[in-house]
Amino acid sequence: VTTKSGQRAIIEVVREFRYPRTYTQPQVPSISSTTGTSIIGGGGVVPVVVTPTTPQDWETRNTGVTLEVEPVVGGDGNTIDLNLVPQVVEFEGFINYGSPINAVGVNTIGGVITTSVPVELTPNVINQPVFSTRKVTTSVSVADGQTVVLGGLMREDVQKTEDKVPIIGDIPLIGRAFRSNVEQHNKKNLIIFVTARQITTYGAPVEEDEGELLPPELPQVPAYKK
Repeated sequence: VTTKSGQRAIIEVVREFRYPRTYTQPQVPSISSTTGTSIIGGGGVVPVVVTPTTPQDWETRNTGVTLEVEPVVGGDGNTIDLNLVPQVVEFEGFINYGSPINAVGVNTIGGVITTSVPVELTPNVINQPVFSTRKVTTSVSVADGQTVVLGGLMREDVQKTEDKVPIIGDIPLIGRAFRSNVEQHNKKNLIIFVTARQITTYGAPVEEDEGELLPPELPQVPAYKK
């Protein structure tokens, strides 16, 4: 995506095989040309293949909202170049990659095999978690104290609901008149506001408003006339 000012943004939506709505305003102090990270969310556990087949070790993965910020102070000392990488990782559920392990059972009479039937030894369930990732990479230059608004991290969920009359709705053919299927589309859009300020090593603004340093203006007292 290219804006009118020539800024470029890369939007990535990744779904791979391997959720708080109100947040306090995070502050990420960072030194110029270094990366600061703000993580809002929890951690997910991902099983790692080990020996024996029962997992004994785990790999954790951050879920929720992650914001990486790399500020660089411009040569004029008044502008700030920001490299912003917001990312949203959500846990979707599990997928079973295993398959049942079967064996052949036989019945014998007098040493003669009469029947053979398949026997399930174990369901061999191997669940692997599924995460969805939404990520935006962008760079922008702003003046000290200005705010950048980031969007584009959209998501749409489809919720299917079946409504039917008990018993009657299950009757073949006739039951269709007593059933209804509804699809509800829920759209979500995450918007992030980033305000860049230059501060000293003590956390104070580099340039304070001169108006705040002026003494208060006192009302004029009329001169006394004799």
